[in-house]
Amino acid sequence: MENAKSRERQVWKNCVKQQIANPLKYFYPKSLDEIIDIVKDAERNNYKVKAVGSGHSFSDVALTRDYLIDTHGLCNVLDLSCLSLKVEKQKGLTDGETFFLTECGITIHQLNDVLESENKALINMGGFTGQTIIGAISTSTHGSGVTLDSLSNVVEAIILVGEGGKLYHVEPSDGVSNKAIDLPGKSIELIQEDDVFYSSVVSIGCMGVIYAVLLRVTKKYYLEESREFCNWSEVKKDLTRGNVLTTNRHCEVLINPYRVKKSTDLSCLVTKRNKFSGPVPHSWGRRNRNWTYTILGWFIPCSVIHAFMKFLFNHFPTWTPMLLEKALKSLSDNDYVDKSFKVLDLGIANYVSAYSMEIAFPSNTYIDAIEAIITIAEKSAKDGLQFLTSPISLRFVKTSKHYLSMQYGENSGDFVCMVEFPIVTGTTGGHEMLSRLESAMLEFKGIPHWGQVNHVGVGKAALKNLYPKLETWLETYRRFNKKGMFENDFSYRCGITH
Repeated sequence: MENAKSRERQVWKNCVKQQIANPLKYFYPKSLDEIIDIVKDAERNNYKVKAVGSGHSFSDVALTRDYLIDTHGLCNVLDLSCLSLKVEKQKGLTDGETFFLTECGITIHQLNDVLESENKALINMGGFTGQTIIGAISTSTHGSGVTLDSLSNVVEAIILVGEGGKLYHVEPSDGVSNKAIDLPGKSIELIQEDDVFYSSVVSIGCMGVIYAVLLRVTKKYYLEESREFCNWSEVKKDLTRGNVLTTNRHCEVLINPYRVKKSTDLSCLVTKRNKFSGPVPHSWGRRNRNWTYTILGWFIPCSVIHAFMKFLFNHFPTWTPMLLEKALKSLSDNDYVDKSFKVLDLGIANYVSAYSMEIAFPSNTYIDAIEAIITIAEKSAKDGLQFLTSPISLRFVKTSKHYLSMQYGENSGDFVCMVEFPIVTGTTGGHEMLSRLESAMLEFKGIPHWGQVNHVGVGKAALKNLYPKLETWLETYRRFNKKGMFENDFSYRCGITH
């Protein structure tokens, strides 16, 4: 293994240093050849292999005890000329869409910069740009918008390194390619099968090492954002009617789960985003987000903000409802216009040390689930002074075809509501609160996000109730993983593998 240099005794940690791995060997490959060498060497020595990205997962999904591959060195954009794309597929693209081929380790921030330089943009994205593109895709990371595809839904093909270092080019049955990708000196098998494709894109690292991904992207565009401070009772009526979700490109809601003083209602912040069709103002004349929020991020280190927040929540827990109320009010604003990826990025909130749990609910259960969440939050505060230390986040997402996605379409209704519970790192009772909420949410068909805090460990039978296509996914898993090279403690815990 001459090309793939390893580092021994190197510790890997996730972004908030709560998930820690001490792998036998730590690799930082910069080429496809090096990935192949690592996989072959692991197989010769009977070790497992796990590829990781930026560590923005709060579960144990990225942990391994054997060979760990850090993918950040694989960040090159690849030439589309190495693909033989079907003419009808290219003609079928709409609204300025085109194809884009990149290696797996490019971060979303880097990808946005490259796309902008080519007058292109991601169709949709989540609120954080530090993740690697394939790390976000493999765990079904999403943005918002009931009519918009999430990241995994805009994947047209993947290039996968499987057992024995064998290369696969995987697409759905009506895939975009006439033949396998042409990489010099490489023998690659083209697989165009729905079950294989919809199993291997969202595969949480269990099918092999994804080397490259073909994305569908669009032309560069601007978004206009408004954030309105509201009462939950009125917002709930709007959500029940549904118009607010279909008349806006993006709609998101933050809820303070605690009543302030003697208020009979809960407060929330409604964010609406739509394409900006007017003349784009110059940067010096363009509206920005709330100036207090912006200046705070410019001049105060996030570590200082985090330490201050942790001190308040731990020493003055009864202040929590008021603190969350002030946070929501500070975010209210309107007429913010900027490039799409700048508007979708949450900014400094991403860099305050926190972890979170996120649960997907079908469109017909999420309102009842939120009411139950509020009841649990208020009871925990009253009985044991345990609080959620951030507002509850609601994002409304188009369903997915990928079998192990939390947004998988079967039995989900018209859309999925993703409910997230961020917790400031180091605050009292955070994990206990999340565990309490997760258990209660099974009644509402809630499915935990793979990359967020989750306690799924109930075995294959219960997992089938959450993922109706699990058995089909497992057939693909066994096809690519005959020797168990890509299984790990996470897959054991979740009941995916034995």
